Amino acid sequence: MSTYLPVIEVETVIVGGGPAGLAPLVSASRTGSLEKILSGGVAIVERGPAIGAGNIGKYAISSDSTAETFVSGIFESLHPRLAELRDHPATEMVFAHGKGSVPLAMVGPFMAAVGAALHDILEASPSSSVMTGHEALQTRRTDDGMWQTEVRRAADGATRTILSRFVVLATGGHQPASRLENYEIAGEGLLPRYADKLIQSDEALTPAGLAAIGRRLAASRNRHVAIVGSSSSAMAGARALMRIEYQQGFGADLVTVLHRRRLRIFYPSAAAALADGYDEFGPDDICPISGFVFRFAGFRLDTREFAMSALGIGGRRPDSRLRLHRLTTGSDPEAVAILEDADVIVAALGYRPRALPVWNAVGDPIPLHAAGSSDNPLVDDKCRVLDAAGKPIAGLLAIGLAAGFISPETAGGEPSFFGQTNGLWQWQHDVGAIIAKHVEENARVPPFSFDPTCAARFVPALAG
Repeated sequence: MSTYLPVIEVETVIVGGGPAGLAPLVSASRTGSLEKILSGGVAIVERGPAIGAGNIGKYAISSDSTAETFVSGIFESLHPRLAELRDHPATEMVFAHGKGSVPLAMVGPFMAAVGAALHDILEASPSSSVMTGHEALQTRRTDDGMWQTEVRRAADGATRTILSRFVVLATGGHQPASRLENYEIAGEGLLPRYADKLIQSDEALTPAGLAAIGRRLAASRNRHVAIVGSSSSAMAGARALMRIEYQQGFGADLVTVLHRRRLRIFYPSAAAALADGYDEFGPDDICPISGFVFRFAGFRLDTREFAMSALGIGGRRPDSRLRLHRLTTGSDPEAVAILEDADVIVAALGYRPRALPVWNAVGDPIPLHAAGSSDNPLVDDKCRVLDAAGKPIAGLLAIGLAAGFISPETAGGEPSFFGQTNGLWQWQHDVGAIIAKHVEENARVPPFSFDPTCAARFVPALAG
């Protein structure tokens, strides 16, 4: 029989304590509004044993943002507990990479330190709490426009309800197999045809995944990997695999990247791009605020240099170990031959958002926009979760990997950009600020106070 714990009442529930979930709080600490937000009560629900790092440190690749941008949220923080992290060893290790990329394995300990600091801050706030070792199961609208979120404690299965005005989903992304079935090359999906040699990038880009690929290549005759995708993770994966190749002495044509979209290169200005002989852009590919070419869509840092070499830009010599193949619609016998020849196929097709089951006040499910199509975003440009009709759901927000946030004009970006804005800097600055401001401006005055009688009012509704 389930044990029901007392109801918690706060202004805001954040589901997921990884880098994205903490980002609105870091953003608020930069503007001095963190204490005001915490005064209304914030509860962070995290399945793991600690908040902060999430999965960011598990990948064996480097960032496509500079080390300086990773730590900027801390260096700009006005809260003394966060500001003291400027001298933390993990911060110094990241910051030492300066304007270059940083191994994500180093970012994990840094974000763990940020999480520990925010844990202290929330626990010191009378209205807030950190619920590690808890899983959010569902959230349900109440008659008066609040949200009831049911959570379960992993240690003993005990459940409790959190009553809040806002729910922020920072539940990350996943790579469903259905995308591989629907991603067609020459009229046929990657699954089930290539099931015996297909691996998704989320697994492939970990140390264990790269090691497994290396072992398979060492035992094969072809020693050939095909990577399907045009994102930074596709190029980062190719770069990581070629480092394995260097260690093991494999020959040419080790990696082929099959991409549907043309590969785009970031430049600080149109003049810089043209001076390098790069002219594959137009007016809509230039950010009107910064003047950057492909500000969001372009490769940066290590993957930028890698892609530029592959394309022979600026007199760079392509590496014989890497081939590029632009996928075509309809018949594409060359692509089929590449896939058939490959010992391993890495699908780098991005992520789809995770989300909680959402219910309305009468107990009916609220279908989400993201569930309707593999291209539908979870949120709009104000971080509001969208229902199946594409309309925002009041009080339900989301941030993070695969949420589908597209930068509004105030945050810049090239007009041609149609993907989603991801990255720690964006989360801790513009995107996190949208959520922090929404909570701050729409919070109740005075802040919530805990009402122990609400347990009887709300727990049975979720239990049923």
